[in-house]
Amino acid sequence: MLLTRRNLLKVAGTTAAALAALPLTNLTHLFAHDLENSSGPMLLPGEPPLPLGRVADWQVQVRTEPKKGAKLVRNAKRDEVLFLEEQVEGEPVMAHNKIWFKLEDGYAYSSFIQPVLQQLNTPEPDKAAGKFWGQVTMPFADARTSPDSKARRVARLYYTSVYRVTEAVQGADKQWWYRLTDGVVFNPNGPYIPASHMLRIDPSEMTPISPEVKNKRIEVNLAKQMLTAYEGDTPIMSSRTATGYGAFQTPTGAFRIIRKRMSSRMIGGAGSDAYDLPGVPFPSYFTTSAVAFHGAYWHNDFGRRRSHGCVNTPADVARWIWRWTTPQMSYEDVEMRTRDVTATPVVVI
Repeated sequence: MLLTRRNLLKVAGTTAAALAALPLTNLTHLFAHDLENSSGPMLLPGEPPLPLGRVADWQVQVRTEPKKGAKLVRNAKRDEVLFLEEQVEGEPVMAHNKIWFKLEDGYAYSSFIQPVLQQLNTPEPDKAAGKFWGQVTMPFADARTSPDSKARRVARLYYTSVYRVTEAVQGADKQWWYRLTDGVVFNPNGPYIPASHMLRIDPSEMTPISPEVKNKRIEVNLAKQMLTAYEGDTPIMSSRTATGYGAFQTPTGAFRIIRKRMSSRMIGGAGSDAYDLPGVPFPSYFTTSAVAFHGAYWHNDFGRRRSHGCVNTPADVARWIWRWTTPQMSYEDVEMRTRDVTATPVVVI
């Protein structure tokens, strides 16, 4: 049975429960207790992690078999939403991943497809007056200059991205829209997205995980593209990662968590390498050069180096890290910075 994101968060309130829940949210997760018996990251055939997938690359090739050389059925274009019937082992397009998604009309390689839900929510205009954090629960939602579906689109916001809602207004069609700020500031008066496309993150869903535990640390293994969270000598959570590539290597060494945000708009690069990523979910920074653990909605390509230095993880892993590491950040804050020498250590090897 598939878990909805809200149900996942309800059961992930403790470390042990998080272990049971996390592997269902994305095919890239791995049970920590399987590490001793595994030669590397594990991808399991079977039911896909979520029922739908959004094409996250410019296009994805759909083929008659899960093989690079199989007959081409068609090219699925960026942001097309696909029905995921099954995930199967096939010929690896890249060495780190041999999982393909079975579709209605063929097979597509999983690294380029973001597993998503299409979940409409009941608007909560009464909560907006006090401001809250929300997460997009549709494959994508178009942000516009005003609360009108015909207004100019200023950004496309993707599944699992996070923003602060500061106001709810009704458009001419009497539908509720949320005005967003942190994570996607394009002008002081917006932008707006349909309220039904965003789920309010309740403060109870961001409470600390195992706050009584003092001896926590995270280890990132760049060669294996794995991170593992430890309490003492016990591994309690592990996930595949996508770390820095080329000139943007993730630095090795010993660090500590020094800053957290609920959301960040990340802008950088130049030319064909330029990027503008609104609503990057749950960044936890561990270097002064802004290297962080954070969710990544723009790919499903965990298990190889491909980032601009940060440690990309699935969004629910980033949220878990945000909640589990110290110091904690208040739900009401936009950002937390610390020089606390007891903050959670991070070791990158």
